[in-house]
Amino acid sequence: MIILRSVKGSNLTPAEVDGNFTDLDDRVTDIEDSPPVAVPPSNMTVAGTQWTIYYPDGLTFGPFTLPQANFRPSIGIDIDADTDGTFTVTSAHSNRYLRYAGSEILTVILPGDLPADTEVSFRQVGDGAISFPESTDVLVNGYDGFLNQTAGRGSTVTAKVVPDGGEWDLIGRLAEDVTA
Repeated sequence: MIILRSVKGSNLTPAEVDGNFTDLDDRVTDIEDSPPVAVPPSNMTVAGTQWTIYYPDGLTFGPFTLPQANFRPSIGIDIDADTDGTFTVTSAHSNRYLRYAGSEILTVILPGDLPADTEVSFRQVGDGAISFPESTDVLVNGYDGFLNQTAGRGSTVTAKVVPDGGEWDLIGRLAEDVTA
């Protein structure tokens, strides 16, 4: 039995200290000589994103939520401008990769009511730049010294809704503002 100084109320004698070490050594030796046997799970189930682990003695762990990757389509969707040269992003475009092959500037209207972390990626395939203007309802954050539009053929820009909403961040290759 371990003797604690705080319980005894005074310093331990040398024999009591030795007794504590002997007791601990005996316990460690018992574990080394007869280690506990692991009990493997008997079954595991996954229902949707929920994972549960079952053991033969009836013990269960979980359910645990499994991580999921956001759906990212691998093929680009070609987009066309409306007759006025604009394209309005909707919830149907969330987490999509859109390609524009036109020769005129495409003005992309970014709404202020899409959920936080919504992303839409745009690639300029043709000669027409893709522009992301601000509006009275939406703030668009590009980079200092750059325009909120693609920098030429092959430019890819991702527009991402900021968590507080009504604000989009642009990430990618933007055109330099040579007028500044």
